[in-house]
This record gives sequence, C-alpha cells and structure tokens, in this order.
Amino acid sequence: MKRLVCIISLIVMLITMLTACGKFECDLCGKEKSGGKNKKEVFGEEIVYCDDCADGLSQLAGMLD
Repeated sequence: MKRLVCIISLIVMLITMLTACGKFECDLCGKEKSGGKNKKEVFGEEIVYCDDCADGLSQLAGMLD
C-alpha cells in the first residue's frame, strides 16, 4: 500500500512538472501564458509574446495600411 501511494505521488509530481514547462510570461502584456509562444528580436533584444498579442499587433498593422 505504501508503495502504491509513493508511485501515485511520483506520477502526479511528474505530470505537474511537465504541464508547467509550457508556461511563459508575455513581454508585451505581462501575463503568464501557455500555448503559442512567439519570439522576435527588437533593437538587439529578443522579446517573447503570446498569440493574443500577436493577433493584436497584426490587427494594428492592418489598420495602419
């Protein structure tokens, strides 16, 4: 019984660690996101931004055309 509880605990910790690996902080909105991550170099510095911010930037670019 003790061994089963230990194995289940290890599996839960492993799953938690794997799901946390996909999270990042968006440099534009400052929120912690998971999912699509975009990278761009601006003035020699790499920024990371989420898909929501990428959509907002493309809409803004469309309005400026």
